Amino acid sequence: MGFILGNIKCESGKKEKGYWNIEKTKYHIPITVICGKKEGKTIVISSGVHSCEYVGIQAAIETAQELSPTDISGTVVILHPVNYTGFFKRLPAVIPEDNKNLNRVFPGDKDGTLSEKIAYNFSEYLYPNIDFFFDLHGGDVQENVMPFVYFAGSADENVKKISIEAAKSLTVSYRVKSSSVTGVYSSAAMQGVPSLLVERGGRGLWNKEEVAAYKQDIRNLLKHFNILENSSDLSILPQKEINNSKYLESRHNGFWYPAFQAGDTFKKGAFLGEIKDCFGNILETYKAEFDGIILYETISLAIAIDDPLIAYGEI
Repeated sequence: MGFILGNIKCESGKKEKGYWNIEKTKYHIPITVICGKKEGKTIVISSGVHSCEYVGIQAAIETAQELSPTDISGTVVILHPVNYTGFFKRLPAVIPEDNKNLNRVFPGDKDGTLSEKIAYNFSEYLYPNIDFFFDLHGGDVQENVMPFVYFAGSADENVKKISIEAAKSLTVSYRVKSSSVTGVYSSAAMQGVPSLLVERGGRGLWNKEEVAAYKQDIRNLLKHFNILENSSDLSILPQKEINNSKYLESRHNGFWYPAFQAGDTFKKGAFLGEIKDCFGNILETYKAEFDGIILYETISLAIAIDDPLIAYGEI
């Protein structure tokens, strides 16, 4: 037993903290590895792929502090946060060194830009040695989300099955099928590793209640895989699956006026929002293509071409 990831080594019954050095770069990611004395699965908990999504980052840090080798069977690997340089710049969405969104460049390139090299290191050295990948996200500084979980709809059927059963252990009401294949978790799934991405929080804020809810999700997941002892406090909520989602992006530089908030429901044809110019003239209006629920939305007044506006799912 034990776990090795590049320069990070953890023996059975030990807990190691340090920085995972990304090969052929000067970049490193804070990491905590907890290796139980008993055998079990290896689970990665990743946070801060987007460095201003604070709820997941804080939940990962606290979980890394609280878990000990005597608590678990198997291995828990916690990344907190992945976009370490972007965190201190308060930079939403992208890695500052190359201005790329890490969640769009997988499986990566060993000779590419920094984001692509990070992705390559995940694909080459991390994914082949784990059993499950759990990615903690949330609304960025300009976004707000309702709590929900993504699974990779394009993955192998067995990978999807394991992922969906794990998703059912979480304290979120909606499970959303994603078509993404180039994200951190979705690329893991395409490479054969069951994976989930959870969304919770947003607006560049965090509070103890949201962090506690995320930590409960983490505990439930670890209990689901028998890494933590599965006691009677495992709370399972009814969960609905959303198989059809719509992602609206701006075709304008303008001023954004959404009509709903994350978690709101609406009927087909409902007015979802509009973009105006600086003189108040309407540039574009958006209406719902089906009955749905707002998964996440941009809440900033400023909007640029290709920026996300709203993601909504059919219900």
